[in-house]
Amino acid sequence: MVNPSQTVALIVAAGRGTRAGGTPKQYRKLPDGQMVLTKTLSAFERHPGIDAVLTVIHADDRESYNAASKSIGKALPAVIGGATRQASVREGLEALADAAPDRVLVHDAARPFVSERLISDV
Repeated sequence: MVNPSQTVALIVAAGRGTRAGGTPKQYRKLPDGQMVLTKTLSAFERHPGIDAVLTVIHADDRESYNAASKSIGKALPAVIGGATRQASVREGLEALADAAPDRVLVHDAARPFVSERLISDV
């Protein structure tokens, strides 16, 4: 559960990646063997200013998401996204409405190389 004074990272991972073809980008493997989404989630997991991580996923990706997030201790239960990125962000924000955290940082799951400095600056 999220406390109101917390900072939550909202990771949008519901996209299909149709331009890239095949497996959605967030579930592809990086050269180190890690899924893109796992690397993205790990960046927020490690950051001391992030209290919880909420991921918005596509309804068909539950199994892939579970594999990608199994080591993420700050992960909240995933939320199913909408038809567009905007709709998916809204679904995530609505899922956090009752908890009303002080801050929500929104990040694209397919951008795994976010630095600690960038997270802190935001």
